[in-house]
Amino acid sequence: MDPPAVTIPQRLTVVTDDGLRLAALLYRPSGAAAGAVLVCHGAGSRKENHGDFALRAVARGFAALSFDFRGHGESEGTDDGGGEGDVLACAAALRAATGAPWLAARGSSMGAYLTLSAAAREPRLFHRIAALCPADEGAMLAGFDRLESMIADDDPDAFAFGAWDLPAVRAWYLRRDLALVTDGLPGVLIVHARDDESVPFAASERLFARLGEPKRLLGLDRGGHTGIQHDAALQESTLDWIAGE
Repeated sequence: MDPPAVTIPQRLTVVTDDGLRLAALLYRPSGAAAGAVLVCHGAGSRKENHGDFALRAVARGFAALSFDFRGHGESEGTDDGGGEGDVLACAAALRAATGAPWLAARGSSMGAYLTLSAAAREPRLFHRIAALCPADEGAMLAGFDRLESMIADDDPDAFAFGAWDLPAVRAWYLRRDLALVTDGLPGVLIVHARDDESVPFAASERLFARLGEPKRLLGLDRGGHTGIQHDAALQESTLDWIAGE
């Protein structure tokens, strides 16, 4: 299914429980939304990078909300380990804005981690979740090490990765274990490429083993860490899962 030729998203501001203003884009179908999908980007990314998936969701009759995590894109603050709260705040805003009968979520890398973690706090929030190359604690901490090195070297590209409170966010991930936090969580599709250069495929296998039914693990031979996000066929398969097909 091709995405609609023109869909102009509505700009929204979502306020978190700790008072930060998050920038978001709401994509609406022409009629009442059959469901709604929260789109959660990865570390160093931003909401606009997932517009292609949002358009495919609209073509299915779903609303979609893509937002910038704290410290990313146009959102306020620094990423201090509060991203789980960003997911919860944006999910509530999406439900309020659309009145959709159900919410689902698609998260990529860090966004997948935080989506799953938020869903473990509120298990009835999302009826289905698609997690693309979900980060684990080791991958996040290794990313912080690289960023610290870039900052120490005065590498101007460090600013492209967003604003971070590295001591706070590092401490948050050090005391976490996503596979244990999400033990028994149902309704999750994991899509992960075996040639992922950032997050080992074994991390998804461990996570998958502890999830509840229904669940599915789709392992791909190729795609790296970010390539599968924009594959049209995989986007449709993801939406099939989200729709319960």
